[in-house]
Amino acid sequence: MANVTVAEHIKASGPKVWELIGRFDAIQKWAPGIKAATAQGLTPGSLRTVTLSDGTVLTEKLISRADDPLAYTYSIENGGLGLASHISTLMAMDHGDGSCTVSWVCTYEAKNKAENANLGAGFTSFYKAGIAALKKRLEGEPVTGLAQAPLTGNRTN
Repeated sequence: MANVTVAEHIKASGPKVWELIGRFDAIQKWAPGIKAATAQGLTPGSLRTVTLSDGTVLTEKLISRADDPLAYTYSIENGGLGLASHISTLMAMDHGDGSCTVSWVCTYEAKNKAENANLGAGFTSFYKAGIAALKKRLEGEPVTGLAQAPLTGNRTN
């Protein structure tokens, strides 16, 4: 199994950040590279269909939600990334001073293990772009280019 962790300090409280990122069906509102996302529910077990800006369609499953820390965990169930397994957690850890740390962590394995590095680079780029766009939005900077930073893999299922 391979791992990716991206974390960034944001000058906004955890609850304020969570208002934007905490809904399983809202990722397209803040993350670059997402063309559309719809969820068939907001509770563990719910499925989300995510269309990336390059047209790749992923099906993701909400595994768990937590209020302390503010987090949700999901898996990519299928799509064109060539994954054998994937689990990811998006979290906002409030610091109590009007700021928080947002982290996006995943553990994954490619069907073709030689692709693990490529997938890791893709997840890292995607997570960094998502958190950077979130930071700009919440810290008052203009956000542009939400259609950029696509998640890429070997495009086989």
